[in-house]
Amino acid sequence: MRVRTTAQPPWWSRLRPYGESAPVPRARLLVVPHSGGGPNRYLRLFGDLRDDVEILGLTLPGRERRRTEPPGATLDEVLTSLEAIRLPELPTVILGHSMGATLGLHLAHALGEHCVGLIASGQEPRDGVGWLSEDSDDEDVLRLLELGGDMPSAILADTAWRTALLDNLRADLRLGRESVERSRGMRIDAPITVLCGREDRLVDQDVLAGWGAHSAAGCEVHVFAGGHFALFDPVNRRQYVEAVERRLAAIAEPAG
Repeated sequence: MRVRTTAQPPWWSRLRPYGESAPVPRARLLVVPHSGGGPNRYLRLFGDLRDDVEILGLTLPGRERRRTEPPGATLDEVLTSLEAIRLPELPTVILGHSMGATLGLHLAHALGEHCVGLIASGQEPRDGVGWLSEDSDDEDVLRLLELGGDMPSAILADTAWRTALLDNLRADLRLGRESVERSRGMRIDAPITVLCGREDRLVDQDVLAGWGAHSAAGCEVHVFAGGHFALFDPVNRRQYVEAVERRLAAIAEPAG
């Protein structure tokens, strides 16, 4: 019997409408957002995918529909959240941006043979925690936003928004550190596609090919115009859609 997947709150939610007339999903795309962010911004990114691909986005505590919850999650909590969406088991592509790419590696590993591809966007392969930690002062954490080039000054000028943003970023820095420490030596059987903006000031593009050490099925790197959030530029949207479609194309068509 074929059944529809129901995304369960609070961790995963659908990123496009899924009415009764929609076909039973044949594949799944999991979207793992960047530090401090939630999945709503990714709603339009993959709207052109065929309608038998279920698209789910991860929401961590403290943001979007979970904004009333204290920020902070452990890697084990993120991995356990897969149990709510796993059935039926579907061929799955994972797209993670920035910190989400490192989380995506762990999710791909947890899914095993059901993961058919990881797309690592705007993130270096990490073997250390980098220049920031949850103990960094506010100005250093906010410098991360400046380098990313994606934060309106009006939000930073609002005390409440600024505090909430800093709390979320510090929680993500803790989660990112745990994810990096536990990813050393990790390999997945699915191929990895690396996408990055040429003007991304948070990424050393010379090391992007190092993602290949995490895959037993190969790695390809694509660099294009734009900064850290180049994926939200409509000019680059097709790059991301095609990266997902290439992985889905490897899935065997259902019989008859």
